[in-house]
Amino acid sequence: MTVSAVLLYLFLRPLLTVVGLFLLGTLLAAVLHLPLTWLQERTRLPRGVAAVALVLLLAALGAAALWWLLPILLGQVVELAEGFPGAYAQVRDTLLRLAQRNPALAEYVRHQVERADLQAMAAQVLMQVGLLGTALVRALLAGLLVLVVALYSLLYPLPLVRGLLILWPPAERQRVAASVQASLHKVRAWAGGMAVAMLAVGVLSMLALRLLGVPYALLFGVIAALLEVVPTLGPILAALLPMAVAFFQEPLRALWVALAFFAIQQVENNLLVPYIFAGALRMHPVLVLFAVLMMGTLFGVLGVFVSIPLLAVVQAVVQEFARPPGGETQAADEQARNALEMPRPPAA
Repeated sequence: MTVSAVLLYLFLRPLLTVVGLFLLGTLLAAVLHLPLTWLQERTRLPRGVAAVALVLLLAALGAAALWWLLPILLGQVVELAEGFPGAYAQVRDTLLRLAQRNPALAEYVRHQVERADLQAMAAQVLMQVGLLGTALVRALLAGLLVLVVALYSLLYPLPLVRGLLILWPPAERQRVAASVQASLHKVRAWAGGMAVAMLAVGVLSMLALRLLGVPYALLFGVIAALLEVVPTLGPILAALLPMAVAFFQEPLRALWVALAFFAIQQVENNLLVPYIFAGALRMHPVLVLFAVLMMGTLFGVLGVFVSIPLLAVVQAVVQEFARPPGGETQAADEQARNALEMPRPPAA
């Protein structure tokens, strides 16, 4: 059974990317449904015209951002790759100084350094940078597919929802419709809150790195904003590369970079998240990590991006269909406390 499942996964693996893109397009349509309805009501335009205008506006904003930002980011990536030999030399000198008290360790470090082919390593890094062009073309084609799926989902939403409702018995269709409405609300709350959080974290990270004198601040700010989509692990990964660059400049500066990223996360967790999400997405961190890792394993980067909104949809459906009767939640909570031997909190 396990072997069959693995073979089926390997056979269907190329199709999972397409499934992920269609999921992303559907989620984008769910996010745009409310502004499209508002635009249609205010302008009295036909839904098709309003949908095309909204999607074209979104595509134009994305293209303008890429046109302005991409050359700067690619320039910083190339500069970072070309500066790799010099950074490696600084690391080598630092390691040799640290190993001076232990002659055997110093000899081992020197031997490893002499074995390293800096030119080959730098060429390899630059070759990976050159592959960014191919990856960019693929990303643009994927983005075009997502926009097409979102457009047709916006143009004809009723057949999709009607087809979903028909799959259920008539007695359950009202609850299914309620779960669809709750899912749309949660997805919109996630998208709006995530956009604000990404912008805030990206700008704060860039400003902090500029104040600390760390180069490539714009590149690292964009990376921090993109990794904000990955809960818990994203902020940690976003801090590693700027810490490494700061360490090459001055070891103590890497500590200041770590403290700056920690402070930014505290601001986000204690000020931004409670305000922008307003309790709309209350999920256990373990469930969030499980969803991110599972979807990332199945769908790659696309899976990581859609994991949280899909988890929000599952949460909305479960809450609608597994809602316990009145008083049962309190009883289950008391039983859970007894099982964990946790004291009841004092009454307010």
